[in-house]
Amino acid sequence: MEDRSQEALKRYRLKIYNMYKARGAYIIESDNGLKLFKVFEGSRNRALFEHKIKEHLYQNGYPNVDLFVKTIDDDIISEDSNGCQYIMKNWFWGEECNLLDLSQVEAASANLATLHNIMTGIDFNQEQIRHNVSADLAATFDKRNRELKRVKAYIREKRQKNEFELCYLTYYDDFYEHGLLALQQLTSSCYDRLVEEAVQKRQVCHGNYTYHNIIMMKNKMEAITKTYIPPGWINRQPVTISELSGGSEAIATTNFEKAYIGLQIYDLYQFIRKVMEKNDWDACFGNSIIDSYDRIRPITRDEMRILYILLLYPEKFWKITNYYYNSKKSWISGRNTQKLKLIGEQNTKKELFLKSMEALL
Repeated sequence: MEDRSQEALKRYRLKIYNMYKARGAYIIESDNGLKLFKVFEGSRNRALFEHKIKEHLYQNGYPNVDLFVKTIDDDIISEDSNGCQYIMKNWFWGEECNLLDLSQVEAASANLATLHNIMTGIDFNQEQIRHNVSADLAATFDKRNRELKRVKAYIREKRQKNEFELCYLTYYDDFYEHGLLALQQLTSSCYDRLVEEAVQKRQVCHGNYTYHNIIMMKNKMEAITKTYIPPGWINRQPVTISELSGGSEAIATTNFEKAYIGLQIYDLYQFIRKVMEKNDWDACFGNSIIDSYDRIRPITRDEMRILYILLLYPEKFWKITNYYYNSKKSWISGRNTQKLKLIGEQNTKKELFLKSMEALL
């Protein structure tokens, strides 16, 4: 560890027993449990917003969160003599959620519902509310649809087209139609009213609820016997290792950097989409995610309509389009071509799942 990092590290009340690198950070075994220590590049106001959310979770019965560790000066940010900033967080022994394991996926969905129930009515000040409300989804859809149209026009004008571009034109019409339909349905839905209610109730979304931020907790011995070092760990506090060894699997939720005030159903959408893409749009996974969530935090009919619209929008196709347009178009990796082909091949199964959802609306 660099001397500057050591300088910032000394500002914490900890005895350090072991330290090792993990994904641009340091994992620390200390007398107060496992911690994660890393350079902080965000704004203090944003860190305080995140801290408010995690303290609210911790104080309302959800201890498995990467709460900031405060310095000897009672600050959540430590600074060295050169002005470089660092943060330390509680971390967890365990492994990332396996999106191919239905039981883990169901547990993660139930965990999200629990988070959402607690992440309501948080005591934000007016400035925090003003600067952390979700972006307008209709404007986002419209902008993305225009980008899709622009890229299609660019590719059609090319005399020589590579494999990616030919594949893109093959799938474009179906995906673009879905984009237009999603925008049309969104503008005629109760989306604006739901967002307004979410802001009034100060409901918070995690913002990045995906597998690497969902830690299936283990005790230390279970974790270190894996053939790899888990990317995110730390000792659940104040729960003991003996408590972790029995009963249902405990889950920790980490990395709230992208949290915002808005429609919580968007978190569920992101999780479903990631899981379904990994599992070839197997309806069993999608239905199980919705059922597991709904049992803990009931989904209203209006929310289900928004969830359907979000899934209808071709976000993965847009992401590939955006990457292509902003990269060197003279050379496209075979991996991106494979990704494009995969979402094209999965589209039929995705449509079947959407039809099953539509029948419930």
